[in-house]
Amino acid sequence: MKHEPNINSLLRNTQIVCAFRRWLCHDGDTLVAAAELLGGPKWARRASAVVTCARTGGDLQTRRRDFARLARLLRLELVDDLSRPEAARFAAVHPDDPRASEAMYCAEAVSRGSRALEALWLAGLPGRGVELG
Repeated sequence: MKHEPNINSLLRNTQIVCAFRRWLCHDGDTLVAAAELLGGPKWARRASAVVTCARTGGDLQTRRRDFARLARLLRLELVDDLSRPEAARFAAVHPDDPRASEAMYCAEAVSRGSRALEALWLAGLPGRGVELG
């Protein structure tokens, strides 16, 4: 039995992805800085690749896994294992550092955007056809 997506849900997720793409285009440097802060250069390169994809009008679906990984980093899911470099980087960040607040904002944006992208992907819709408006 094929799942028929709810049109209201599709429209809502399309709006979320559109807003997410705009955010990546305009504030993507904040995401790259947050990834660098919490994960280091490897994570900054991953964030830069997704920002570039958004800015060049690429299909964000091709970066779904990167978004999921970045969401895990930004939600601090990688700091439980103290042997990971991400844990040491997180421990070095002071809670009052404004970059910590920016990273929390990025965590919410990436989590929300990646959930909407996933919903559109499951419905068979591409992540490119969202206008930049």
